[in-house]
Amino acid sequence: MNPSHKETLPILEEGKNKIKESDTYKELCKEHGVDEDIIDLIPMAFSDLDVSARTENGCIYFNYKLLDNFDSNLHYMLHEFTHALQQCWGDGPTQGADDGEYLDNKFEQEGFQVQTKYLSETEGDGAAEAYTEKVMNHHDVPENDKEKRKKDLLNLASMI
Repeated sequence: MNPSHKETLPILEEGKNKIKESDTYKELCKEHGVDEDIIDLIPMAFSDLDVSARTENGCIYFNYKLLDNFDSNLHYMLHEFTHALQQCWGDGPTQGADDGEYLDNKFEQEGFQVQTKYLSETEGDGAAEAYTEKVMNHHDVPENDKEKRKKDLLNLASMI
């Protein structure tokens, strides 16, 4: 049986507090013109999902499987927080993850760029590159298209 929302709330709060310390998060808030404490107001919960995480109508849901090591999966929180900003503070509706080619979706690309920048900041450029490779393999990106996709999704601290 999965833990209750009450049981997972402290885990999410701890994750939010760690995210708020990162330069990537602070820059994202500045770019979107929101206060850095806004993440405390974004509803988040764990749920049974067929993906790692998703954002719907500004609410973020994480797969229960991420609970096993949530601290090392905080990059998903930053990716989804990007979508919450897009959905709640953007200029209009966002393209859904299921609408069109996932990796061509500009909203997903922004989420991945923020996510890989955070990974690069907290775990090093190698971790960001490894995650990007994992995403491309998961989405069966052809070998001859990987370099372009990598540029679309990757945001390394050493490149900034």
